[in-house]
Amino acid sequence: MSSTVAELMIISETGMFHSACRCTFTDRVEWYGFQPAIHRMPICQGRVEREDRTKHINHRIVLEVDTHRLQIAIHKTTVEYRHKTYALGVIDCVSFSADIARQCGLRVPRVNLTPYGFIKWLSVQNKHVLFE
Repeated sequence: MSSTVAELMIISETGMFHSACRCTFTDRVEWYGFQPAIHRMPICQGRVEREDRTKHINHRIVLEVDTHRLQIAIHKTTVEYRHKTYALGVIDCVSFSADIARQCGLRVPRVNLTPYGFIKWLSVQNKHVLFE
């Protein structure tokens, strides 16, 4: 049984610092992120977002990962974050993206970084398809 490859794109956004993941499978594209339920609140109930963030991309890295592993990573991470409190710099959009990447078997820093710092770190520590 051969495995199929999916793409995991992790982005940093223009304007308000934000990180999100675009997961591209053979038959669909899905977006995932984590943000405060109350806009611009540094500590409050969090929510998993599913909005297309394409128009906000500032920097991005694209990594190839096993499709099944990515699906499991998305499921585990979204279930885990569904009821988490958003705390900027601790449990935020970057830690969410990092947890998906970690579940996919990628090398991920142990500390929380800025969205750009995170994808820059990933570009040095992991084999990637694109970094810009």
